[in-house]
Amino acid sequence: MSVKKENLPFPVSIIVTVLAYGILSFVIFRERPAAIRSDFVTQLLGILPHAIAFVNALSLVLLMAGWWFIRHGYIKLHRIAMPSALGLIFVFLVMYVTRIYLGGIKEFPGPDSLYYFVYLPILTVHLALSIICIQPVVYVALIGLTHTVEDIPRTGHRQVGRIAVPAWILSLGLGLVVYAMLNREY
Repeated sequence: MSVKKENLPFPVSIIVTVLAYGILSFVIFRERPAAIRSDFVTQLLGILPHAIAFVNALSLVLLMAGWWFIRHGYIKLHRIAMPSALGLIFVFLVMYVTRIYLGGIKEFPGPDSLYYFVYLPILTVHLALSIICIQPVVYVALIGLTHTVEDIPRTGHRQVGRIAVPAWILSLGLGLVVYAMLNREY
């Protein structure tokens, strides 16, 4: 029994999602080494949050542009913007996993009322969306990368993309709000 090309993105997106969750779980829940603090690591941990925010902002711009492009019939530009945004998300993931692995977790520096009633709800929605978005985003991307423009209307690309992309945009936007709240002087 052969697997048709149009059926391949779904199982591959599930495999990629499970691998991503596995890597993130390993890094987040592993036992921390005593101290990985050299001058280089300290400098890297000082730069990474800002680099991550920059990459996320650029990815957000590309996502919104890609969404606008497809809605206005600019298919070629859409096919450039969306994989570029996805590529930046992979760069983000490498930087994020590196930061977490090195112990670069920052506590919220503001008052408790802001922490409980603003920061935590925003962070919760951001994290939930980022977890939920992985599989549908990978699915839509795989269809876009493996199918011709003529074949895409016969797939779930449009239907899933109409939900996945706005959720991804919201997740990235909220991630930038979290970054701003963590790096603000109170």
